[in-house]
Amino acid sequence: MKNRVLLSLGISLLLGTLSAQAQVTMAPLSSFGGGDGWLSPGEGGYTFLGTGSLERGLAYGNGQLYLVSRNGGNNIRILNPTTGADLGALNNAGISGGTFAVNMVGVGGDGVIYVANLTTQSTTTPYKVYSWATIGSAPVVAYSGNAGLAGSRAGDSFAVIGSGGSTLLAAGYNSTPAVAGNNGYAIISPSASTATAIGFTGTPPNAGDFRLGLTFTDSSHVIGTAGSSLYRYSSYSGSSGTLINSPAIPDPAGATADRLMAYTVLDGKPLLAVQSIGDSHVSVYDVTDPANPIYLASGNNTSGTLTANGNGTGEEAWGPITVNPDGSASETLYSMSSNQGIQAFIVSIPEPGSLGMAALGLGLLAVWRRFRK
Repeated sequence: MKNRVLLSLGISLLLGTLSAQAQVTMAPLSSFGGGDGWLSPGEGGYTFLGTGSLERGLAYGNGQLYLVSRNGGNNIRILNPTTGADLGALNNAGISGGTFAVNMVGVGGDGVIYVANLTTQSTTTPYKVYSWATIGSAPVVAYSGNAGLAGSRAGDSFAVIGSGGSTLLAAGYNSTPAVAGNNGYAIISPSASTATAIGFTGTPPNAGDFRLGLTFTDSSHVIGTAGSSLYRYSSYSGSSGTLINSPAIPDPAGATADRLMAYTVLDGKPLLAVQSIGDSHVSVYDVTDPANPIYLASGNNTSGTLTANGNGTGEEAWGPITVNPDGSASETLYSMSSNQGIQAFIVSIPEPGSLGMAALGLGLLAVWRRFRK
């Protein structure tokens, strides 16, 4: 009886370990950029992706990739998601104001494109978010105001969730200016054109803790970071925020300034992508429990000496999902650390049945060997 219990326990533990860790892989999207999954700064003479900290926003939606570039104007470029080729730009008529008139970008579930400016003083220079109903539309102002917190710096980070009237935007506050409440973030309703400052009682989170990496996991939970290998997992209701946990990111690839973030659910598995603004490597975690992330895989398509991302800016975006006949699934991941180009990966989850059989076989083999001794 004892042996049966040990056998059952051993197989269960092994199944859990393999299910969590062995099933996700990352590979370069070889058609992207120069055939290595990396559109490097200035590759092929491309002027809208350089090393002057002018590109900070990246998003995917409507079957296209969107890149915000301030090189020569307020540009929102449309890129081919398979190759990275430039396909033109969104209409930028009437865009003005802000420290940077355009900075970050996101796309709602209904395909509406949102681009936010950057303001370093929201009392005197409004935080603005523009929206495009379609690629061919002219922009309209979806929100203009103090981002819910007068005097704050807002716009270094940005996230979008939902569609239609349920769409929500999030913007993290910076640590400077030193405004009370800047340890939280703004939740913006573009349909109502309102912003609510999410405040926390006490610290952590500390000032600016949501300023660089930011993503929704659902409409009431937000993950953010200001750097290093620690993120803040929070919930909010009304204007009140709750810090749920501050887990360290278990990154065997080297947690060198892991900051940029994007969340998805692939084939039922919640995944969090995190990019380093140091060496530009990208890691993926199982965040079935966001308070306890499990490392899955890492990749880095860059090469040579990278220009430093001194501002710690950039953005990640999950792209198209493919479900194969054998039940396996994959999703494209785009990652841009400013000054270091855009990387594209295929993140894959194998067919579940094969994993179960492999785990069962290994479990039985391990127990059989132990019982032979």
